[in-house]
Amino acid sequence: MVLEPAARTVGAGKRSETNSKIAMMVKLITKYGPEINRIARELRIHKETARYWYKEKLLRKGYTVQAAPNHEKLGLRRVIALAEFSDEFRSYADAILMAMSELCYLTSFAKTLPDDLYSIHANVPQEYVGDWIRFMQELGRRGLFDSIQAVPFEWARVVPMKSEIYDFENDVWQYDWASKPRLEPDSLAFVPSARSKFDSIDLGIIKLLQLDPDASLIEVGDKLQVNYKTLTWHYRSHLVGNGLVKGYLVNWAGTRYDPKLEKAMHRRHRYMWLELLLTGLTETERMEIMAKVNQLPFVWFESGGGQNYFAQVAFPTETITEALAFVKDVTSPVRQKATWHFMDQANALRFTIVPSLYDMETKKWKFDRGELLSRFDKLVLEIKGITS
Repeated sequence: MVLEPAARTVGAGKRSETNSKIAMMVKLITKYGPEINRIARELRIHKETARYWYKEKLLRKGYTVQAAPNHEKLGLRRVIALAEFSDEFRSYADAILMAMSELCYLTSFAKTLPDDLYSIHANVPQEYVGDWIRFMQELGRRGLFDSIQAVPFEWARVVPMKSEIYDFENDVWQYDWASKPRLEPDSLAFVPSARSKFDSIDLGIIKLLQLDPDASLIEVGDKLQVNYKTLTWHYRSHLVGNGLVKGYLVNWAGTRYDPKLEKAMHRRHRYMWLELLLTGLTETERMEIMAKVNQLPFVWFESGGGQNYFAQVAFPTETITEALAFVKDVTSPVRQKATWHFMDQANALRFTIVPSLYDMETKKWKFDRGELLSRFDKLVLEIKGITS
């Protein structure tokens, strides 16, 4: 059947209204998580409609949701390292980094293209940032890396999706490169959050919500073996009340971890990932670069503070020409202070918080550089199949 022009207009209007509602739903999910009943009330739609949109328009299309911990409130600070594994250990790099995720606060790693470096991200206890950097340098002296550069940051954030300019029906951004979008009021004024109270139950809840934000508190309590009343108090008082979870990441780029398959799943060829690292900036230079970066709707993550700035941007593949022009524009005034790489997200992993690294007796995060070096000496031998 061919629609008459008037019918087409009505249909387009309905689609536009639905798309606007889904965009608003994404913003509410970013704030509350997938609390469908609450979201339905705020959108003034039936909860079954909200549940259908969530499952069919988001989850089934590859979008995922993940709790975003406020690492600064947990006493953790972002450190980003760019490492070149030596020829001897390059084939074991993924195994080594996966072991480090359980022992050394790694939150993610990915390979750069085409030079095959590793971008390693960690959320490290504030009091051990210097020790962590020296630990990585010592691994380099032991032959794991040909080169290692580690840069600490004062704050870090996952950038909320600018869903208002995304077409969820056709999975495309409606972005005009010639326009100058209005900057969010707080996008250039980030300061580190103050540390808050937390315990191992809070960390356990955060980890499970990172893996599966759709899990009910009853399911979380069963897995943690904590009674529902205690768990609910921790969730409301600490995660929400104290801001240990500062929101939820709506993964619009399509990279997700499947807890059932225990592997990362990727939508290939949709986005071209870029990591931009600048060091030794003046305050004016950093603010100017942040202003340019935050005009883009494709920003995924950024860190800053002091003289350093980092941004992770996922450009749609059809915008490669504009992306390269953007990189040139941002880096030209500070060329000697900037490095940037395209990333191979098909060979990338992200990790959850590791509650076992927190000592409940001392109420401190654990990090013993000497012990870890000893463990990694043994681990390297095991990875290479060498027994003593």
